[in-house]
Amino acid sequence: MIKYIVFDFDGTIADTFDIIKALVIKEYGEYAVNFDFESIKNEDTKGLLRKLNIPLWKLPQMALNVTSKLEDNKDVKLFPEIIDLLNSLKKNYKLGILSSNSRENIIDTLIKHNIDNLFEFVYSGSSIFGKHLVLKKMCSKYKIDPREVIYVGDEDRDIVATKKAKIKNIAVTWGFNSKEKLSREKPDYIVDSRMQILEVVEDLHQ
Repeated sequence: MIKYIVFDFDGTIADTFDIIKALVIKEYGEYAVNFDFESIKNEDTKGLLRKLNIPLWKLPQMALNVTSKLEDNKDVKLFPEIIDLLNSLKKNYKLGILSSNSRENIIDTLIKHNIDNLFEFVYSGSSIFGKHLVLKKMCSKYKIDPREVIYVGDEDRDIVATKKAKIKNIAVTWGFNSKEKLSREKPDYIVDSRMQILEVVEDLHQ
């Protein structure tokens, strides 16, 4: 039985695509001039770097730079219906967030939108060896049985990670990866609207 619903943050709860796009252009304009950023929704990380002509060795520092600059952005918007969805889910489930974004960034945004009280925890973490390790650490820290959690994310790597961690997953199509790219990894569930998530978790208990 599912007891916890854990969300990714960027691209799932928060609509940060344009913010990150602007930061990448500002930081790496020499590579990103005239680039079609919508096309990256069908790319993996290596494909994106190749299209942007950015060397792979720049990736760790690039990710650090973008994440640190997100701290200065106070205008993070949530996707439509997200607050309604979270309030509905909170009635029957414990909610959490797992993200590579900083905990401070996430909590500031949640407070701004008056939804910080809806979450049991906000877990920030990343690993060069794979997100599945971060998921396992999250479960260990909060004493969560992997069989009792479902993870909601917007990238194909979320699907891969949850399968390795033996956690059910819901892939959302309004984030950083396209529906086509998400489908290739065969998620447990794939949804096109926020409130479909509510339908999925309700079906799990029938």
